[in-house]
Formats: sequence, structure tokens, C-alpha cells
Amino acid sequence: MKVLVEGIGSPVFGPRIKYMEKLNWDIVGIDINNKSFGLYKNINPYIVPKYNNEESFSVIEKIIEKENIDIVFPTINEGLLSWSEKREYFKNKYNTNVIISDEPAINICTDKWETYLFFKKHNIPTPETSLEKKHDLFKPRNGRGSKGIYLKAELDEQFNMNGYVSQELIDGEEYTIDVLCDFNSNPIYIIPRLRLNVESGVSVKGKTIYDKKIIQYTKKIVKKLKPVGPINIQCFKKEGKVRFIEINPRLAGGSSLSFASSDNWFKVISLLSDGKEYTQKDIIFNNYMFRYYEDVIVLENDLLK
Repeated sequence: MKVLVEGIGSPVFGPRIKYMEKLNWDIVGIDINNKSFGLYKNINPYIVPKYNNEESFSVIEKIIEKENIDIVFPTINEGLLSWSEKREYFKNKYNTNVIISDEPAINICTDKWETYLFFKKHNIPTPETSLEKKHDLFKPRNGRGSKGIYLKAELDEQFNMNGYVSQELIDGEEYTIDVLCDFNSNPIYIIPRLRLNVESGVSVKGKTIYDKKIIQYTKKIVKKLKPVGPINIQCFKKEGKVRFIEINPRLAGGSSLSFASSDNWFKVISLLSDGKEYTQKDIIFNNYMFRYYEDVIVLENDLLK
């Protein structure tokens, strides 16, 4: 099996690569510069343009054709919609399975205003949100992580709301729910993770939690959204009240905890791609993750050209 993975300079790629290596996959990795640690692991590396460059997918398509890629795992927000639009094209032309949801689901997930409207339409509890300067938290409609998020008190009256939403400020325990769906949008695994410590928007300490209310709401979200493959959903819980804030149509940064608490999700996707059946394993709850970092040292002359 030959797989294409992106964002191999991200710290979250490190925990994932070991699960791919367990399957003896041939890994082809892409990133946008030669100072990405994943380029210097045991993979076949390529440097590609950013997604806002019109040549980006032309370069990627050549890689898919040259390397005879079987599966693609999109993980970078900026490229998710384009991957979804091209999913059938790559399947029909190269027999390459792009593991991503359909365009309507991607549009809902990558736009926080559309996410809010989706939650309200289906009676999913969520913070009140507006396109006007109504609430105390200001977030980019298409942003990710903590980048570009402001408190209303930090901004002057001239702040331009174009591309932003304002949202009711809430607090409580923060959860990410890792979800793996089959190609018919049936959930295989739903695993809530309590985010015990977060750095740059990524969980570095976490714990799997069995929470019936969160799981039931997640099942409802999946039923209405109809995602494919891995997604993650974020919510807050305080005094028994749950409110959902985001849906990300990709693997979460801390998803390795859910892998370790269930099964190797890459193996599951590989089986499904081959048309084989998969039997769900028992989920391990009250399982902890503590993340650490590892250095990759490269001489300047050895940097990928």
C-alpha cells in the first residue's frame, strides 16, 4: 500500500507515523518547505507549493501518478475543500482513494458560521454566534486553532467583521471527540477525549472519557452531517451542560490517544478501502496521553533541495 500524507512538518505527524509504519506502508510525504522534520524520516519526501498557489494540485497530481498512490490522507484545513472536490477525479483516473467527506460536509465544517447554522438547525447545543459585533469572542470564519481569535475588549470599534464571527464566550471542561466513519457515514468509533493541557491549539495531555451525553449528541451530528473517514468535534461541558463549537473534517492533533485506546485507524481505513469488513474493538476509557517532543538534526548540506 502506498499512501500520501501531508503536513509532515507538523508536530502531530510524529505520533501518527508509527501507526503507518506498523502496516509496512510506503509513505510519500509532502510539505511546503525543506525544514520539515517529516522529510527526514523513513519516507519518500516531496516539497509542494502552498494550497493558495494555483500550481499546487498540478504538482500533487504528478506525484500521485508517479508514485501510484493508493490512499491520500488530507489533514491541512486550507486544502480540504479542494481535495473533496477532486476526490472522484483521483479515484476515476488513478484509482486513488482520498479519505475525505463530501463537499457539503466540508463546507459546513470549515466555515464557523455554517457550523453554527448546522448546529441550530439540528438542535445541537452551541454558543450563540453572530456575523455582527454582538458577542465577546471574535473568531475567523475559516480559521483553525487559536490563530486570529480575539476578545471584544481587545479590539477597537473600527474592527472589520469581514470574515469573522462573534461568539458567546463559554468555559468548562474542553473535549475533542474523535470519530471514525466508514464510507457510508456509519460511525465505527466515537471517542471523547478530555483536553487536560493544550499548546498552540493541540492537546498535549489528554484522557479518554466515556460520556453518554456527548456520545449521543455526536451520533446525531454524524447522522445529519454524513462524514466519511476521520473527523473530530469539539465541545465544552460545565455543570452537566454540553455545548458544541467546531467540527473538523480530518484527524485531530491528539488522535493518537484514540488510536491507542481502540485500534490503528489507518488499518481500519485500509481494510475498508479494499472492500473488507472490520469488527470494532472495545474502547479503552480512562486512558491518558502525555506528549513529548523529539528532535531531528539535519546538516545544511543535507536539506532537501
